Amino acid sequence: MRNMTAFWKTYVPNFVAWAGVAAGVVAIVIGMGGSPQAAVAQEVVRPEAPSAFCLSDSMLVIWSAAENGQAEAPVGWKLEQRRWESGRWVVQTFTFIGAQADGLLSEQGDSWLWDDENVDRNSPYTYRVRAIDADGSDTADRTWSPRTSIDCLSDTLNQPGLSLPRHHVDGLSMLWRTPNNGLNLVPDGWKVERRHLDSQGRDGAVQRFTFIGLEADALLTVDGRYWGWVDTTPEREVEYTYRVRAINADGSDLDGTGWSRDASGMRLGEFLDQPGISVPRLTEKGVSMFWHTQNHGEAKAPDGWKVERRHWASDGWVVQTFTFIGSDADALQTHSERYWDWVDEEAGFDEDYTYRVRAINADGSDTEGRLWSRRAPVEGCPCDDQR
Repeated sequence: MRNMTAFWKTYVPNFVAWAGVAAGVVAIVIGMGGSPQAAVAQEVVRPEAPSAFCLSDSMLVIWSAAENGQAEAPVGWKLEQRRWESGRWVVQTFTFIGAQADGLLSEQGDSWLWDDENVDRNSPYTYRVRAIDADGSDTADRTWSPRTSIDCLSDTLNQPGLSLPRHHVDGLSMLWRTPNNGLNLVPDGWKVERRHLDSQGRDGAVQRFTFIGLEADALLTVDGRYWGWVDTTPEREVEYTYRVRAINADGSDLDGTGWSRDASGMRLGEFLDQPGISVPRLTEKGVSMFWHTQNHGEAKAPDGWKVERRHWASDGWVVQTFTFIGSDADALQTHSERYWDWVDEEAGFDEDYTYRVRAINADGSDTEGRLWSRRAPVEGCPCDDQR
């Protein structure tokens, strides 16, 4: 699906030039009891912050040992992933020991590469690494690297990054940031465009919301790099599409910047009452996606799942459903017990699909008290914007 060797040859030389793939050796003094005679010096090996790259359906994380990659390779590595979810950081760690760690070594043997496929491109992430021993314990003379931040909210560096709208008790909430991974200068304001389809599947009304000066500043949220807004006026059961762009103080479009990507969402119910579905992505095998149970994956696993696929044809909406019950559903838990992964190999590469999922019982009926997930459009579909 991805040619990692080609990625290494194409991107990593630049990464080495930018970041140096270097690590510092930090001397620290540990004071014991406040007595100068009790103080001892200890060398601590600290790798530099890893680098992360957005791939088509994952994030590639690259790190090295200290001393320009010349420090002795440890037995294993612990990698910490933090993601921003519902107003808080959720932390997950991954360990690679022995042969698993060796399997991540680059062709040059001086860096480690890990492809994190358990990501939601609509959320900010941070990564850091540290060396561990064969039993999984932290190596005594090595410590955590600094954290590195990454998000993949836009299709290109020239676009503002807009998240998929998420269900909120008051409506639909979303985040966005300036172009160039949030590094561009802050504009005077923002314009948000909202459109939807009418009951016949045709483009409906287009509405625009502007935030200038103090109104725009009031939307600043995560780490001072993101603007967050809750659209409190969407109707239930209507699918909306949003996009944003930077504007000047007089409301005119800011030169040199464009619209963000389109991001669609539907207000179906309370946020925690719905299963969570990722952004479906176009791959060589078909459309790939994953989902989890409601309440951020903490709800009890159901007997099975129903996946609905929808696209617009000349004579109306075409809807197909796929069911996975019992062992068929269990077989989809390829990443962890909290996620179900599926590739729609029957999807055509020239259709503009959306997907949603819901929990079902062993007899195929809908599980009482559980709702459909939000509709998720395919990212990377080579289609125009017409439905």
